[in-house]
Amino acid sequence: MVNKIEFKTTNKNSGFEIVSLDIFFQSINPRFIKKQYRSNFYNLIYVTEGRSSHEIDFVEYTVNAGEALVISNNRVHKYCDYENVKGYIIMFTEGFMCEFLSKDSSEAKNLFKRSLLNPHITTIDLYSSIISNLFQSILSMYKISNQVITNKVIASTLNSIIQIIVNSGNMDSTLAAQKNEMFLQFTELLEKNIDHEKTVEGYAKMMHVSEKTVNQITRKAVDKSAKQYIINQLIQRIKFKLSFEQNSINEISDHLGFSEASNMSRFFKRHAGISPKEFRNKIKVDKLDLFSSENQNFDLIKNSIEEKIYHISSDIVVPLHKHSGHDEIFYCIKGSGFGVMADKEVELKVGMTFIARAGEIHALRTNEELYVISFLVPIIENRDKL
Repeated sequence: MVNKIEFKTTNKNSGFEIVSLDIFFQSINPRFIKKQYRSNFYNLIYVTEGRSSHEIDFVEYTVNAGEALVISNNRVHKYCDYENVKGYIIMFTEGFMCEFLSKDSSEAKNLFKRSLLNPHITTIDLYSSIISNLFQSILSMYKISNQVITNKVIASTLNSIIQIIVNSGNMDSTLAAQKNEMFLQFTELLEKNIDHEKTVEGYAKMMHVSEKTVNQITRKAVDKSAKQYIINQLIQRIKFKLSFEQNSINEISDHLGFSEASNMSRFFKRHAGISPKEFRNKIKVDKLDLFSSENQNFDLIKNSIEEKIYHISSDIVVPLHKHSGHDEIFYCIKGSGFGVMADKEVELKVGMTFIARAGEIHALRTNEELYVISFLVPIIENRDKL
């Protein structure tokens, strides 16, 4: 008598979907919530704030911030309490696991098999900041992906989460805390210094440990050598810059600390299987196809729009800034002020809008109080033709 739910595959999701928990609970059908169901797909729920309660096979679990729930397919699941909870839910099919996780699918399968005994994961709180960043990266990639950023990139990041969950349960808690601190230190140093330091030796010196120790902590956390982890992060950074920045390949090479653009091209082709120029051309073709008038994907555009509300007072100075890949639209909902451009100001009152096109320097100011809604809208490459 338990309802069964099928995964609805579209051209966009290809058997994978991720959504923030607050959006998920706002959009879900009320008839579905708080009822038992079975799904033919896998669920991975991670809570960042608040708590939520679930029934898995009629046993209740309370998931707190920094904890996860791993739900295999065909389990009986019910959402019990989900008020004021934030986090992420990932859903994917067996087909996605086998196709995009590739050789790593056995690790994912083992995790979901182990969840049959205990689906509630409480041993990952030491890695909360890293896991939250990984989930947010997947969500950001998913919002813009439609062969622009491939499912393989998303699957690679998902596998990192799975590796951390699996390995966190195999470590003594005191040792885990020490290893987590070191891995977090390594990832933070890598984020800040990868443009000019790309060797394991360099990071070992910064951390005042041996190269062997750095390799041990990365293998424990993500099941990769430190060198491979650095390479993966660098490849991902190059892909993002090629996808979303207007800089030339030579400029990207300079920014990332390569002595010559040809060195970056050889490095990228060796590890990504395609040259930077070919990758960027593919991105352009995919975007043109994605936003063509014959194949307009309005759901994708809608999901890619970022919405924020700003309250600006007279003592707040908003610096001039620009967005290379987005237009920004401001809509005044309360008070008054001005939209500031490089060469002019635009008056803003309730109901009025101020638009800053991609690449235009802009800011906001007010002599009193100003409340605006901001919409960041991705650039449509061929919008002048639409």
